[in-house]
Amino acid sequence: RFFFLSNDELLEILSETKDPTRVQPHLKKCFEGIARLEFTDDLEITHIKSSEGEIVPLVDVISTAKARGQVEKWLLELESDMVKSVHSVMEAALNAYPVEVREKWVLIWPGQVVLAVSQKYWTSSVQEALPKGHKALSDYLDTCNGQIDSIVALVREIGRA
Repeated sequence: RFFFLSNDELLEILSETKDPTRVQPHLKKCFEGIARLEFTDDLEITHIKSSEGEIVPLVDVISTAKARGQVEKWLLELESDMVKSVHSVMEAALNAYPVEVREKWVLIWPGQVVLAVSQKYWTSSVQEALPKGHKALSDYLDTCNGQIDSIVALVREIGRA
C-alpha cells in the first residue's frame, strides 16, 4: 500500500503514531476510492468515505489504540475490513433491490454498488428472457427504457433542488 507514496510521505505516515487522523491526506494514494476515514473521539475508525461523499460503514470498528502506534498495523486491518465491508454492502444492496422501488434504491447505495447490482439483475433478466423469445426480450427492453427514463427524471429533479 505504501508503494505510491514518496519517501517524505511515508516518513510522515510512520511518524504519526500519536494522531492517526494525520494519515488522512495520504489515504488516496494508499487505497483507491477512500478519501477519508471517520474516527470516533477515541480514535476508532468506523466508516470509510469516498471523494464523492459516499459512506460505507466498516463491519468491524478498527481500534488505532490497539495498534500501539504502529500505523502499518491498523492500515492492514483497514484493508481487510474494507473488503469485508464493501462485500457486506453489496450483499445488502443485492437483497434490497427486488423489494425497494428502484428510484429510491439508487439513492440509498454507493454508486459502484448500484452499478454492480444493477448489472447483476440486468444479466439475470436477460438470461431469463432469452429462451422465451423475441416478445420477452422486447418486453424487457421496454422495462429497461422505463428505468432509464425514471433515472433521467430523478437526476433532473435532483439537479433542480
